[in-house]
Amino acid sequence: MNPDEEYVHFQESITSLNRAWRTLCELEKAPSGNAIWSAAYRMVIVEYCKPFTNSQINESKRHKLPAPSLTDEGKKLHARLLDLRNQVMAHSDLSVLDAKVCYDQTAEFPVPLIVQNVLGNLPIVSEVKNQVEAVLDTLYQQEAQYELRFRQRP
Repeated sequence: MNPDEEYVHFQESITSLNRAWRTLCELEKAPSGNAIWSAAYRMVIVEYCKPFTNSQINESKRHKLPAPSLTDEGKKLHARLLDLRNQVMAHSDLSVLDAKVCYDQTAEFPVPLIVQNVLGNLPIVSEVKNQVEAVLDTLYQQEAQYELRFRQRP
């Protein structure tokens, strides 16, 4: 990846995280439970994860930011958010559901019943907001290094 592509990806990462942060601020003030709130929360997780999932640069190049420097708890939340994005929000991994189909074979009209895990206990908004802020703080510190590199260009 050339320095310009890296810088564009870096700035897009900051934009995604800021979009997540602004949405989290709105979610903190809004009553939870409705479809719009749920959709916004899911989008927050997708926006948070964008910098840390592969971004297609061209046919042969992909790039993602390395995992941010976080506390042990922050690292666990980071991994959990990536798993949620990869298995639930952006994809539909059935392995997470561990679903089984059950039905009464002796019934005249057997009706299938799906038994599966419930994907509850999502991270609370304030936890995710604190995480986004911690990652943004790290990236803003790195941003100065990028800007210095551009000032030194011929």
